[in-house]
Amino acid sequence: MERILEIPPKITPEDDSGYLEELTSAIFRSGFSWRVVRDKWDNFREAFDGFSLQKVAGYGAEDITRLSNDARIIRNQRKIW
Repeated sequence: MERILEIPPKITPEDDSGYLEELTSAIFRSGFSWRVVRDKWDNFREAFDGFSLQKVAGYGAEDITRLSNDARIIRNQRKIW
């Protein structure tokens, strides 16, 4: 059986929030199949306030706890911190 590797598309973000989203995606893909992360990505966008740089920069302990308990995303605290 031939195994075909799927390669994620190259994305060039339009702004800093887009770069934050891509960086976050890369962090969460580390150690996981990128398809697992891709399939949950809409949930990540919602959980991380659309990756608004201003909002995420203001996250505090309550936000970290909220993300760590959100079953819709990968809840690896080392990656969330």
